[in-house]
Amino acid sequence: VAAGRTVLALGAAAGMLQRKDSDFKYRPYFTQEADFDVLFFGTSHVINGIFPMELWKDYGIVSYNFGGHGNELATSYWVMRNALDYTDPKLVVIDGLNLGSDVKTYANFSNIHQSLDVFPISRTKIAAASDLLDDPVMDENIAAGLVGDAAQRTKMSLLWDFTIYHSRWNGLGQADFASDCTKEKGAESRIAVSVPDEIPYVPADEKLEGETAGTRYLRRMIKECQSRGIQVLLTYLPFPSTKEQQQEANRIGELALAYDVEYINFLDMDLVDYDTDCYDPNSHLNPSGARKVTDFLGSYIMEHYKVADQRTHKAYEDWHKDYEAYQTFKEENLKQQGTADVYLMLLADKNYNALIEIKDPALWESDYYNAFFENLGIDTVKAAAADADCLFVKGGSQADDLSTADQKARTEYGTFVYKKLPAQEGFSMNLNQTELYRINTEQAESEAMHISVFEKDTMRLVDHAGFAVSDTNENTHINLNKIQN
Repeated sequence: VAAGRTVLALGAAAGMLQRKDSDFKYRPYFTQEADFDVLFFGTSHVINGIFPMELWKDYGIVSYNFGGHGNELATSYWVMRNALDYTDPKLVVIDGLNLGSDVKTYANFSNIHQSLDVFPISRTKIAAASDLLDDPVMDENIAAGLVGDAAQRTKMSLLWDFTIYHSRWNGLGQADFASDCTKEKGAESRIAVSVPDEIPYVPADEKLEGETAGTRYLRRMIKECQSRGIQVLLTYLPFPSTKEQQQEANRIGELALAYDVEYINFLDMDLVDYDTDCYDPNSHLNPSGARKVTDFLGSYIMEHYKVADQRTHKAYEDWHKDYEAYQTFKEENLKQQGTADVYLMLLADKNYNALIEIKDPALWESDYYNAFFENLGIDTVKAAAADADCLFVKGGSQADDLSTADQKARTEYGTFVYKKLPAQEGFSMNLNQTELYRINTEQAESEAMHISVFEKDTMRLVDHAGFAVSDTNENTHINLNKIQN
């Protein structure tokens, strides 16, 4: 009995001490009883670039995002093998970034824990630990001092993470006792805006040569799926890529032909706008870019694969509640933003409508902000020529250039009226005689832009914010910061 209690105590301690990012990311996967129809695998490009909840809302696709930060294709192979022990999907989507790599795991081994810790010990997980730690190239890197956390790279740490987390007692925080989990079905929204440097052009006939760990494990992933009757779609998601990465992407087309599977090389497509859709200057997409990729994939999957629209299926009723929580999550993210460029980026969402009041005509002379307006479907040439001071954006993709010269802006959803309040109390904005917001005279005079955001289906006011000019940064664009009420 005492021994049993000891085991239970150690199990409870292990659960408490374990880093919670793996459980946070994957718990909804294990709590769902019905099968997932589509699974996504790859690096952080997948995590940040494909949104399963958007696929559910727009297409009824039941999917999960298994992308992992820095995952090599060998790691993705074993994540996929473990995931397939718990569901029987119709389609597996594999992104080919890191095809040219010859190591099996990322240099930061804690990322491997995020990808694998959540899986219970099984024959598959034991095989994963044995194979991933049998990595001669990584061993050479460790011997050369190129990898900093070599002490954590053990098979036991992957199978029973208490061996590395037992020393975390002093580092326990509130998150270790919380029960929260992802609202994004494994995806992660990276919310920022960055403009990349010029991207080199590589012709399609320049390809990665030879065999690597990446090519070997991509082949294994494809063959494993085909042996189970699971269809495969290969991708190379868009980002500001290097010459070597474009050569990887070109090689994947050759592998797709060899195994008779579909391949989408997003680097060859004019789908995202790198001036508005990048989180950082050389790698990841922000939500504006991710939603474009997600929408394209949703349409492509429904057209090319036997994946059902599950929105009316009783087994997936909880997904409607999950989407409501996801929508709240998105709205909270929007409200937290303090700069106009990031706020405008998040408006590139087909589930939002927005009224944008332009109070500083200098904004029409800013190439930087015009890029974000154009990303919302606004004809900036037409708007600037008309000196438009009011824009109504519908569904994140098109806009009417309105005029408030008569203090009214007429839209298909009703009439917006901007009113001066009596006794110098300020101004109010109204829609169909319902007040949306009011601001004092001081704020009204300092605003360069004011944005009101609505849920498209109901025109419920989600948020409104005024932005004032703070300064001009080193890139010479105007900085617009939110006015804190």
